[in-house]
Amino acid sequence: MRQETIGNIVGNIRRRLEALREMTATPGEGVTRFPFTEEARQASEYLMGEMRAMGLAVRLDPSGSVIGRLEGERPETVMMGSHLDSVLHGGAYDGAAGVVCALEAARMLVEDGGQPCLSVEVIATNDEEGSRFRTGLFSGKFMLGQLSPDDLKRQHDADGVSVYDAMRQYGLDPEAAASPAREDLRAFLEVHIEQGPVLEAEELQIGAVSTIVGIRRARVVIGGRADHVGTMPMDMRQDALETAARVIAGLGDAARSLPNAVATVGNLTVEPNIMNIIPSRVAFTVDFRGVRRADIDAQYGGLLAALERETALMRTRYSIEELLDAAPVDMRPELRQAILASCARRGYAAREIVSGAGHDAQVFGARIPAAMIFVPSKGGRSHCPEEESSVEDLARASLVLRDLLNDILEGRAAL
Repeated sequence: MRQETIGNIVGNIRRRLEALREMTATPGEGVTRFPFTEEARQASEYLMGEMRAMGLAVRLDPSGSVIGRLEGERPETVMMGSHLDSVLHGGAYDGAAGVVCALEAARMLVEDGGQPCLSVEVIATNDEEGSRFRTGLFSGKFMLGQLSPDDLKRQHDADGVSVYDAMRQYGLDPEAAASPAREDLRAFLEVHIEQGPVLEAEELQIGAVSTIVGIRRARVVIGGRADHVGTMPMDMRQDALETAARVIAGLGDAARSLPNAVATVGNLTVEPNIMNIIPSRVAFTVDFRGVRRADIDAQYGGLLAALERETALMRTRYSIEELLDAAPVDMRPELRQAILASCARRGYAAREIVSGAGHDAQVFGARIPAAMIFVPSKGGRSHCPEEESSVEDLARASLVLRDLLNDILEGRAAL
C-alpha cells in the first residue's frame, strides 16, 4: 500500500462536500435533502459521476442508495459509506462526510492497483435520518429484508405521501422490498462526525465506536373534545393537550433515572390550536435511546403506563404507532482494535467512544461485522447549519478507513 499525503485527500474531501452542500431545498438555510426528492437525485447523480471517474461500477440500488463497486476475486463484499439524506435545515457533514471519506478510501485502493480478494462497495444510503417519513435507517432495512411493500404503504410523510408512492414517483420499484436479503455482505464500515462534544473536549482526532445506542420511536395521538375555554369547568373537560403535557412531563425524569438513557419529544401538533378552544387532538413523537435494550424497553413501558393513567384520569383516549425499533449494537471488537492500532501507527490521538446517535452501521452491525470511525464535531454541533468538522480530521479518518479495509482484505482483521 503506497503512502498517501493528507493534502491530496483534504482537497478531494473539501471539493465534494462543497458540491453536495449546494444540493439542498433550503439554500442559505442549511442542508435539507430529503429522500426521493429532486435534491436527492442531484446529489446521487453527482456521486455517480465521481464514482465512475475513479473506475467503480455504479448503480442506484432498489432502496435509492448510490453504490459504486470494485469487483474482487470473490463476490463477497465489504461495504463502506454513510448516508446522503439530511434533516431539515441540517449541516453539510452529517452523513455526507462519511460518504466522501469512503470515496477517498476507495480511490486509494484503486490507485494501489491489483484486484482485491473481496469485492468492495462504496454506498451513499438513503433515508437514514427518517426526517421525511419519521422512520429512518431505510436502506439498511430494505437491503436486509426487514421491510415489506405493505410497510412502505403504511409510512407517510407530512403531506400524506407514502414511501411506496414516493419510490414509484422517483422511478424505483417498491415491490423490490419483497426481494431476498443480500447475502454477500461480509462487513460494513462507516466514517461519521461524532455529533457531540466529547472528542473535541478531549483534543482527540479519532473515535473508535464501541456501541451504537438503541432507538425506539413512536407517534402518540391523544383524542379529547373541543369546548369553550371559559364555560367548560375544569373537572368536566376532555383536554387533549393537558393530557399530553402530563404524559410528556414525566419522560425526562424517567430517562435520567437510567444510565446513558435519553428521551425526547421532538414534534408536537395541537388541534384546533386556537387560544379560546380546548384542544381536541394532540399528536407528538417520542424518541427513546439507551445502550441497554432493557432500559429502552423500560422507557417505552413507562410511556404506555402514563398514557393509560392520564387518559383515564382526563377522560381522553390515545393511540400509539411505533415508528422505529433498533436495538443497541456493539461494533466488532477486532475491527475496533484495528482502528486504534492504525491511529497509533499514524500518531493520531484516539479512544473508544459510545455513539448516542443511530447510524447505518447499527442495522448492518446487527447482522454482519461492522465498525465506525468518528471525527470530532466543532462545538459538538450537529443537525444545524453551524455543523462543522475539520477537513484534516476527515482526511485522517479516510486514511484509517483505508488501513482498516486493507487489514480486512489481507486477513489481519478477522471477520
